[in-house]
Amino acid sequence: MMKIFLLKLGFFLSGLIWGVYALAAQPLQNKHLSGGLVHSLYIDSTGNVWVWGGSSLDGVSNELIPSIAMKEGRSAHSNFDSNTTFVIKQDGSLWGWGNTIAGQLRLFPKDDRMNSAFIDIPREILSHAIAVNGDGSIFAIKPDHSLWVWGHWGAQRGDAGRKDTLIPRKVMNDVVQVSSTNYHTLALQKDGTLWAWGDNQCGALGIGNRTKHVNPVKVKLQPLGQRKVTKIAVRWGESYIVADDGTVWYAGEFNINQAECLDPPHLVPTRVTNIDNVADIALGQYHELYLKKDGSVWASGYGSAAHSSTIYADKAPHQVMDQASEIAAGDLHSLVLKKDGTVWAWGDNREGQLGDGTTRRSAIPVQVQFPKR
Repeated sequence: MMKIFLLKLGFFLSGLIWGVYALAAQPLQNKHLSGGLVHSLYIDSTGNVWVWGGSSLDGVSNELIPSIAMKEGRSAHSNFDSNTTFVIKQDGSLWGWGNTIAGQLRLFPKDDRMNSAFIDIPREILSHAIAVNGDGSIFAIKPDHSLWVWGHWGAQRGDAGRKDTLIPRKVMNDVVQVSSTNYHTLALQKDGTLWAWGDNQCGALGIGNRTKHVNPVKVKLQPLGQRKVTKIAVRWGESYIVADDGTVWYAGEFNINQAECLDPPHLVPTRVTNIDNVADIALGQYHELYLKKDGSVWASGYGSAAHSSTIYADKAPHQVMDQASEIAAGDLHSLVLKKDGTVWAWGDNREGQLGDGTTRRSAIPVQVQFPKR
């Protein structure tokens, strides 16, 4: 009897540990909020996809306040360094519009004129996807958790290929999260391993050196100890990791804002010591947003998007607001979805990306003004 009891207990503990472990490796939740170069998106509870700012969409008469671009939306993505926007619809199909100069929308411009590089009507890109990310190279995770790429042929693709870049190519299997810039890419697998590839500026791949890799290599996660990776985010020269205990780690040069690696590079993940209890992270060009587990939003970095009136602000995180459920970062602006359903924004507003009906920059949050329906 004792042997049977111990056997059952072993199975129970094993299942419990696996359940906790699997929870830590879950894919990103649907993103209802997204910030681009000079525009913003929000998917409401009914699936309406709202856009405002320089959205590159045909038929938008007033970009200073939100308007509906699509219906039946489930998740949105627009890289802060790009005017290309993607929406995963409720049926799983992936749609996009905006800049396709590098084939981001699976077609190239008709000629050399810049205006032909923009698609101003949403078009279907893939029939099924559960997540999308990227800038020049676009990555999609399919329902079977395989990772596919198309677009720009640089080292950040992970497939070492340069031919037929409009055709999606499989990079790897068992992927639950991906984050990519025009320089390098991170992918988290179901088993908790983290993979990186690309130019490795300032050691951003976190593999212990600054060697460029065109195929995936394992990130050295030993500094995290027993912690599990729950969120990943990248930008030029930097990779960020959020662990299950709320700690934040980075590789590369922290708060990099010049082309050179002026500070000593961190070649393996190093803990960010001035922030904890973090659930999610969003990166703009020069600022970081953190959503803590208690719903508070914290910002660090430079400029008004970091909730500061000066570009020479203290880079330490400071609290901006509370009662938040989601965060997103555009190039130079920040977005927050609160638990009461209101959307707030601050930072640069030259194209109306704050959605308050003006083009005035704001270093404090302003409420996005949705038209009454």
